[in-house]
This record gives sequence, C-alpha cells and structure tokens, in this order.
Amino acid sequence: MAASQTPSNGGDKGAGRGDLTPQEREAFKQRADELGKRLDSAKSHSTSLPKANPSSGSNAENGNAMGKALRISTELVGGVIVGAGLGWLLDRALGTFPAFFIVFFLLGAAAGMINIVRAGTSMKTGPSNPKAGPAVRDDEDN
Repeated sequence: MAASQTPSNGGDKGAGRGDLTPQEREAFKQRADELGKRLDSAKSHSTSLPKANPSSGSNAENGNAMGKALRISTELVGGVIVGAGLGWLLDRALGTFPAFFIVFFLLGAAAGMINIVRAGTSMKTGPSNPKAGPAVRDDEDN
C-alpha cells in the first residue's frame, strides 16, 4: 500500500495509479466477501425483528390530520392578510393611514376565525349539503 501512495517515477508502471498487486487484490476480495456475508446476516436479522411504529396512526391518517391543520391555519392567515391588505390599499388611496388598515385588519381576523369555526364544524359533523350524504327515510316515504 505504501508504494501506491508515493509519487511515480515512471519506472514502476502500476505505482501511484491505483493499480493493485495480486496480493492486495486477493485481500480486497476477501474483505468484500466478508462484508457481504455480514450484510446478509444483518438483513436476515433485521427482517426477523418486529418493526416498532412510533405513531399509533397510519400514514394516511397522519396526512389527513396534517391537511386539516394546514387548512385551518390557512383560513386564519388568509383572512388576516386579505383584510390588512384591503385596509392598507384604502388607506394609501385615501391618505388616511392607519384608520382603514386597523378596521379591515380586525374584520379580516374576524372573518378568518369564522372560517375556522365553519371548517371545524364541517370536519366534525360532515358536509352541510344534505344531498351529499346518504338518504334517510322519512315517515312519508313508502
């Protein structure tokens, strides 16, 4: 190995080029075979162990919950941004800063909170459209 680390003088064809001697090549093959056997035994050992699941729910349930959380946060942030933006534009156009900005900021925050309540209620009870759910028989149905 020391010969491959020294600069080549041009006299030794393989020195310094990464070429291996037959003894080094055989030692490399033995190490590779040993590593392959150790990997195979580790793979068979890991498949026999039960896999621990850190979360109790499935990935679909976690994704669904994350989607609901992002929707609720977007409802609030969107309401505040739209309200504040409209107030700022009106103040800029009319030269009355910060009167409309404050009013529309509060209106946007209120609208965002109403949207959150609406979204949370629909997530809890289902869609508000009665035609979307299964039909329920009335006393008048035959």
